[in-house]
Amino acid sequence: MNILITGATGFLGGYLIRELAAQYENIYVVSRKEQLSKFTEFPNVKCIKGDITSLDVISLEGSEKIKLLDSIDVVLHAAALYDLSASYSDCFLQNVVGTQNMLHLLKGMKNLKAFYYVSTIAVGDPEVYFLDENQLPKRNNFGDSYSETKYLAEQVVRDNVNERFVTRIIRPGIIIGDSVTLEMEKIDGPYYFLEAFKKYSHLLKYTPIVPLSFNPRSKLPIIPVDHCAHFIKLLIERDNHKVNLKTYHLVSSEIPTLMEFLRDLNKKFGVKTHYFPVKENRIHNSLLKLLGIPEEVLPFMFSRISYDKTSTLEDLPEINESTYSTFKSILFGKS
Repeated sequence: MNILITGATGFLGGYLIRELAAQYENIYVVSRKEQLSKFTEFPNVKCIKGDITSLDVISLEGSEKIKLLDSIDVVLHAAALYDLSASYSDCFLQNVVGTQNMLHLLKGMKNLKAFYYVSTIAVGDPEVYFLDENQLPKRNNFGDSYSETKYLAEQVVRDNVNERFVTRIIRPGIIIGDSVTLEMEKIDGPYYFLEAFKKYSHLLKYTPIVPLSFNPRSKLPIIPVDHCAHFIKLLIERDNHKVNLKTYHLVSSEIPTLMEFLRDLNKKFGVKTHYFPVKENRIHNSLLKLLGIPEEVLPFMFSRISYDKTSTLEDLPEINESTYSTFKSILFGKS
């Protein structure tokens, strides 16, 4: 069995390679570089020079390209531009055009059994209460280019389901650091708050009440990167390829509300501040900006969404073992 992977050089991608290395005879990694030193420990990982923003995706030609495509059993498309401050054009090129090009590449794979597309729970509308696994919600307003272009990319995948192979859409939650080693690629998601507390906890000790723009019941849909990669590996490993299209929500169980998360931050930094929730307004938005929390994060601070996990629990009951209570000490250990 051979698998072709995009996005292997990213944070999640590195973990995916480590999880899948023993499962496949050959792992073909699409990369702009001809060699990837980070995977030299795995002799079955082979670098294929290419770029998902190019229509051909891979640089091979003629019989060499045909031979490779004919050998691929599974494709895992995890490449994406994840940057809440990135321009729309950059996000569109990487996330939408890149996905369209991958779908075009699949047409040349005669023996392909399954296509796994890594989407995101950010496709959900923060104004609604439920994100169904089985459909992409109707949505017109987006707070950032990443969410919008990943939504459009998933729409493209759903519109191009092919009967020759099964399609799987995987929507991870907000990916946080390694649940054991603390490894994290960049400041993101809940880490914005951790960094803010690092800087200002000494002031909060003298501030009994802070008005803050947020919905205290909004949930932080987080998942450690190592858990996410392991669950993707299990989904691929167990797939019987019978149902043509499935979607999975990879979100840890017992995820905290924002209020619970803020209380845990208080405990970590030894402060007793009470956070008084107020509606979104310019003054408090400016306060968040001063704390280093980008405005693109605001929709998540008011989100009402809960996440359907029907298919996920059926095929991946182990996701119940990934709980906030089991890894929050590691999360706060980064601060």
